[in-house]
Amino acid sequence: ITRPGVRRWINKLTSQNDLSPKTVQRMLSGLRGYWRYLQSIGVAGEDHEPFSKLDVARQGKRTSPGSARQPFTPKEVVQLLDAAIKREDGHLADLIRLGMWTGCRIEELCALKTKQVKDDHFSIEDAKTKAGWRDVPIHRELAQTMTRLIYDSKDGYVLSGLSVNKYGDRSNAVGKRFGRLKTDLGFGRQHVFHSIRKTVVTILENAGVPENVVADIVGHEKTTMTYGLYSGGLSLAVKRDALNMLAY
Repeated sequence: ITRPGVRRWINKLTSQNDLSPKTVQRMLSGLRGYWRYLQSIGVAGEDHEPFSKLDVARQGKRTSPGSARQPFTPKEVVQLLDAAIKREDGHLADLIRLGMWTGCRIEELCALKTKQVKDDHFSIEDAKTKAGWRDVPIHRELAQTMTRLIYDSKDGYVLSGLSVNKYGDRSNAVGKRFGRLKTDLGFGRQHVFHSIRKTVVTILENAGVPENVVADIVGHEKTTMTYGLYSGGLSLAVKRDALNMLAY
């Protein structure tokens, strides 16, 4: 583990995974503590400090207002779905359906197993942050698709049959196909699959859904002391009522 490697990791966290500098700082604090433990048992060198002297705000990827990631409009999301269907790319079409009705990250959707899906919700159980571990209601517009995907699954995954790269990543190939699709439709670097997640948040905000409710649905950390530290989280019924306000 080297400091340049940690810097690259920080850049990835802040630019691709939608994590705030505060969240990354908290992760680094835990890693520094663990590193001190490794030093105390003689596993790590006393003079080697890869997690120190790192300014997260400074290391994070800087983007100008014109290059920042943007949400798709609801109409554009439907356009993407229609284009995937016309290409007869079932995996990609189903990935877009899952994204537009849940607001989940592409990695969360591609790693979702059928055993994590219940009658009216599914559980994200392998998120990178505590807030990411959550139950997500199944939107009424997604119910039929989810039932079909589970019934057709041959490998225990909701999105069955995705190719896996050498790192075990199931989202890589289908993510690249999404990239080609959106480029062919005229979208630039400002729009990626994560933009659909931004679309969901934008629709819910405009529908008047409180921020703390949206945070529980999409797996964002709550920034206030009361909700972020003391609350045990919203009930599934409250999240379902909020998510049902999602419409295209």
